[in-house]
Amino acid sequence: MGMSGMIDILFFISGVYLIYSAVNAKKKGNIAANVMLSKDANENDIKDKVGFIEYMYKKIVLAGVMIILASIIHLINDYYIHSMQLTWAGIAVILLAIVIYTGTFMRGRKRYIVQRGGQKK
Repeated sequence: MGMSGMIDILFFISGVYLIYSAVNAKKKGNIAANVMLSKDANENDIKDKVGFIEYMYKKIVLAGVMIILASIIHLINDYYIHSMQLTWAGIAVILLAIVIYTGTFMRGRKRYIVQRGGQKK
């Protein structure tokens, strides 16, 4: 397996982890700090934990699914099809997933996380 295959597998694993983290938050209320919170925030900084999880859930799952699909397309393409169009389509899907995740993360932080000292982030 070449370097591109390893990168595709790492993307696949990261997509699975995004979905796992979102489902775990939704079902058990456990927020994965490395997925849903910035490193300078913790769960105690969330104004409305249920609302925060609801807001983040669908978009993080969507980003995870998109990353998984793109990584599978890339793996199949790398080893069987060898199409530049599929390569670029996969890259576009991953970039779109990153935009969705980052936008959700930033809006969720602004809407639901309170900076220590009482100021909104």
